[in-house]
Amino acid sequence: MTITQAILSGLRATWRNKWMVLIFFGCNLLMAAAIAAPMHTAIADHVGNSMVGEKLARGFDWSWLVEFQIAYAAFLKSFSTAIVWGSVLFLALNTVLSAGAFEVFRASLSRDAAVPHHGAAGLNNDAEVPARYPGLHAFGHGIGKYFLRFARIAIIASVLYFVAFGFWQHLMGMGVAKLFEDASVERWHFYTEWLRWALLALTVFVVNMIVEYAKADMVIDEHKSAFGALGHAAGFVFAHFGRVLAIYLALGSLTLLTIFIYSAFARFFPQSSVLTVAIWFLVAQALLWMRWLFRLSSWGAAVSYYSGQRAAVAMPQSAPAEQVEAQA
Repeated sequence: MTITQAILSGLRATWRNKWMVLIFFGCNLLMAAAIAAPMHTAIADHVGNSMVGEKLARGFDWSWLVEFQIAYAAFLKSFSTAIVWGSVLFLALNTVLSAGAFEVFRASLSRDAAVPHHGAAGLNNDAEVPARYPGLHAFGHGIGKYFLRFARIAIIASVLYFVAFGFWQHLMGMGVAKLFEDASVERWHFYTEWLRWALLALTVFVVNMIVEYAKADMVIDEHKSAFGALGHAAGFVFAHFGRVLAIYLALGSLTLLTIFIYSAFARFFPQSSVLTVAIWFLVAQALLWMRWLFRLSSWGAAVSYYSGQRAAVAMPQSAPAEQVEAQA
């Protein structure tokens, strides 16, 4: 399977199951709203019916922020703790939902393999035999079957991220600072710092890819061991590193594009009335929906590429047995 085929397969599978994107988007939006509700209440109490509210609707006011921080110092300290716990809840939520998503992608891939002519179709050809496509039943089945296995992978991945940041950001950061503390030319220090950050980013990318392919390994090969799945995934990622990285970066760049558009829109679109604020909010939510579309497409591409490469390896091994049966 080529890079383009894997990317298109992931996009096609996700587009065919757009309801999954809606589930991820809706669940994360509701949780974010619940976490942000105390902050909304605090700001509303502080602003009240004053003219500050109208001023903030037209643009951010740094003087108001300083005043708010002083008046609500204790609340902001507790709210920062709530954000930390909220990030843990987001991790748990998306781990649960990803178990269902990977099962849907696996079932979709199996269904396309059973109907080869349909696998080459476009994004919107799911009307041919819609009753045979996996749906909420497969999504719920995947959550029930793989959630605990995916949770173990998420815990191990969190440790790997901690080690990566501790090594590149803390240990290597102190080492680079020590190395150039008496240097008279800052150019090499500057380049070394950029190299350190680039290696940190690459390490995070590699961990992300291994985690995605470990989940694909679990649903395709029915592995119950998180370490076993991570080991198989690591071997696969490093054996096909160029293509795996290209698939990951291609779909990741689409996610970054939505973030860039969101930032540009938020920067240059005027928010001077209730209508313009409402338009800005709707556009922001549409871009967040697209972000989840590309995120799930990355998972679908991982399942497609992993199963495609394994099938390509298994096919030559089964050929001699078929030849013996034919001769017999």
